[in-house]
Amino acid sequence: MPADRILINGVALTISKGRAQALAIRDGRIEAVGRTADIRVLAGPQTEVIDLKGKALMPAFIDAHMHLVSQGLKETGYILDLSETRSLSEALERVREAVKERGEGVWVRGRGWDESIWPEKRYLTRADLDRIAPKNPVALSRVDGHMLIANSQALKLVSVTADSDEFDPQQGLLRERAVNGFLQQITPKLEEIEEAIRAGVRLAHSLGITAIHDVVRTEHIRAYQRLHRRGELHLRVRMNAPVEHLDSLIALGFSSDFGDEILKLGAIKIFTDGSIGARNAALFEPYIDSSTGLAATGKLNYVQSELNALVKVAHENGFQLMIHAIGDRAIGAAVDALKAASVGPRDRARIEHLELPTEEQLQKAKELGVIASMQPNFLQWSGSGGLYETRLGLERDARIDPHRAVLDMKVPLALGSDGMPFNPLYGIHLAVNALYEQQRLSVEEALHAYTLGAAYAGFQEDELGSLEPGKWADLIVLSEDPTSSPENIREIQVLETYLAGERVFHYEEASE
Repeated sequence: MPADRILINGVALTISKGRAQALAIRDGRIEAVGRTADIRVLAGPQTEVIDLKGKALMPAFIDAHMHLVSQGLKETGYILDLSETRSLSEALERVREAVKERGEGVWVRGRGWDESIWPEKRYLTRADLDRIAPKNPVALSRVDGHMLIANSQALKLVSVTADSDEFDPQQGLLRERAVNGFLQQITPKLEEIEEAIRAGVRLAHSLGITAIHDVVRTEHIRAYQRLHRRGELHLRVRMNAPVEHLDSLIALGFSSDFGDEILKLGAIKIFTDGSIGARNAALFEPYIDSSTGLAATGKLNYVQSELNALVKVAHENGFQLMIHAIGDRAIGAAVDALKAASVGPRDRARIEHLELPTEEQLQKAKELGVIASMQPNFLQWSGSGGLYETRLGLERDARIDPHRAVLDMKVPLALGSDGMPFNPLYGIHLAVNALYEQQRLSVEEALHAYTLGAAYAGFQEDELGSLEPGKWADLIVLSEDPTSSPENIREIQVLETYLAGERVFHYEEASE
């Protein structure tokens, strides 16, 4: 039978088998990859022929660590996006404008502020927000999501019960579980979540993403299911549930991989520590700018026996493990818990972020078959005067986010964005052009980790992640071959995105 669509005269980066010029699609899957002359013969009278005219063709990106609902809520305006603010005063002005626009008494939720790039170099405070919003409840999450600042009106409406290292009422500052407990009390409506997912999917397509590994809550799962049943979910989503849902999922008889090619249940996520920005990632050596009221070396969220028990229960009930561990002390706890649960290579346990591992920890991770799920866009905080150097010092800055060391140890690498920002080409650019050797990847290595490496992390390497016959035709067309101009990768434009052979994004249409 003839192909439904062929793409010819391109520079096809197959990821797994070198380069080609053309590709044929039939019934949503890749039928053949090869030279233009060989692919042309697969065309029939009804075949759509697309001449790439030398543009780059590659598998669509798979974001191995994303929070799509949060991203979508910023896209719809439900959450005030503060990621582009470059000073404390600019952030406060954005909040002041939102208060004026929404009216007295209306909630203002925001996310994305980052004091490390502000000249003031300090966190927002309750007093800051009270001055500009005395009659509106305001809650603003830091860029990493591990810290939130709330004003007096918000703290009147939302109850907070937490230890002093997770809640400072005078400053209106919440960390970790206190943040989660706070946000669970002000969740959007189901319809607002659905609209946020639609907006997030549109953005994903424009960035060349057709699959994500999302971190979800119960209400997110419900919204995803409703959209999928109606045929409105045009993105492959692997839903990773927080460990708080583990008992309920076990009681329902669920385990990893429950679902279909669009929507699947993924891993159980466990947070072992916080973030470097919030000063509560768990370290062996102290922060060099330790804050009053916090442990100098951060904090583990579980004692080792508790973590071991959670990992064991999830593993024995058929769940993949997805363990957030940023500091070296947290990474050590995660690796020890996986070993205690007899997790092995076939289980593909993941450590998320893995920012500051020791060589010994990487060796243990290799032996256990652990996947390093990392976010190269975090390198925006590396370098002279950056957050990492400020918090950790020059020596640790030079070995943080060590993508090169991970691959050299032969630990599988999957890349994602964590939404900071939600843009694979930005993250790939930073990994390829990283300041320190331990962080740096080749273009080919970075592309692999954002496609086939991410597919492997989701047990989907037989279906996604490379241009091979039989796999889903999830493809992107780029304005330029990333390998031809490594220093300009973040300037490359995604021109077209295909999901199962159907075009879901076209740049010219988007720009009109």
